[in-house]
Amino acid sequence: MRRVAQRTVDRAADVLEDLIDRLAFRERLREHAVWTVWGEVVGPLLASRTEPIRIEDGKLFVRAANSSWMQELQFLKDEIRNRLNHRLGAPIVREIFLVLGAGKRRKKEDATARRHPVEESAIAALVPAAGRPEIEAAVRRLARARARRLGPAGSPDSSG
Repeated sequence: MRRVAQRTVDRAADVLEDLIDRLAFRERLREHAVWTVWGEVVGPLLASRTEPIRIEDGKLFVRAANSSWMQELQFLKDEIRNRLNHRLGAPIVREIFLVLGAGKRRKKEDATARRHPVEESAIAALVPAAGRPEIEAAVRRLARARARRLGPAGSPDSSG
């Protein structure tokens, strides 16, 4: 039974990888993987006092809670950049810029106002038939969420 489950997971991973390879915003997804590995790379203490706030053309902007943490980050910038790139498997982060200030939470209405409409036919065309409706639905949800967050320039129906 364990082998069947592993094959299913492998198959789902293959479907997701194939989908991401075909998406027009693949590079943006690779950049945004920084958020998923940040805590692992910098450790729980530093992660509780810092956060990546945006990445543009290899420039990662990181917010530090106060000047002490900002100074600590200043000393660790090169090491953090190298560890991030190693963990991501590619030279995604070229430079790290530090920003001072506590994080601000957006209100729910602000978050929904930034979401962009999604072309459902483009999402449907990207999802390969896996023979497993639950996996296909999960992949569609993933693609839809990413397209909303990245906006028109990063949506799957734009060329790029």
